[in-house]
Amino acid sequence: MDALTRALVEAAVAVFEPPDPVVEIGSLQVQEGAVGNLRPVFAGRQFIGCDMQPGPGVDRVERLEALTFPDGFAGTLLCLNVLEHAWEFWKGAEEILRVTRPGGLALVTAPFEFHIHAYPDDYFRFTPRAMARLLAGFPSVIYGWQGHAKTPRLVFAAGIKEDRPYLPSLAAAWKRETLARWTERPAALDRFRAAVGGALFGHRGFRHVRHWRDLTFEVAGR
Repeated sequence: MDALTRALVEAAVAVFEPPDPVVEIGSLQVQEGAVGNLRPVFAGRQFIGCDMQPGPGVDRVERLEALTFPDGFAGTLLCLNVLEHAWEFWKGAEEILRVTRPGGLALVTAPFEFHIHAYPDDYFRFTPRAMARLLAGFPSVIYGWQGHAKTPRLVFAAGIKEDRPYLPSLAAAWKRETLARWTERPAALDRFRAAVGGALFGHRGFRHVRHWRDLTFEVAGR
């Protein structure tokens, strides 16, 4: 998990006020530091961490494509940078919909322009529209991406299991709250290289730096 993913979660909690219990798929703490530990974001609330193997941060061993939770169990379901590791990812999307309760929130993120990272393997990349379609069973869906529209670094979507009015306003609020929490910027040397290299060789090769702070939020089907 990176700083933007955490900011998306924190902002979604502030904007959507999703209910309990909270279920995180992919909760194994494999990073140093606290950025990957989301329990403090949901302090005082029931939080169940799940992963494919036991370890720090894991309360239950679960497989995304065949979760053992009953229908409508989770008030908030988090699936952060996990979907690309699921060979039968469409079954994972079906399980996310099934386990999220009416009125609940499912938040899904996945990398797009990113190196291969095996856990236990890395199979897929999803475009923003693909992410929106995977959550199409939710009555209300907001999806988006970070970076240039042709080469985003991260894609994400929030599925709300009820028909929410004023969804564009909620999308704008989610973006505003995310940007307020996400202060990360490329290193000064990378920004300098992008400025000089872009002037000499064209901007396309430096999109990841030039469009780093670009966040786009769209409402599906509206």
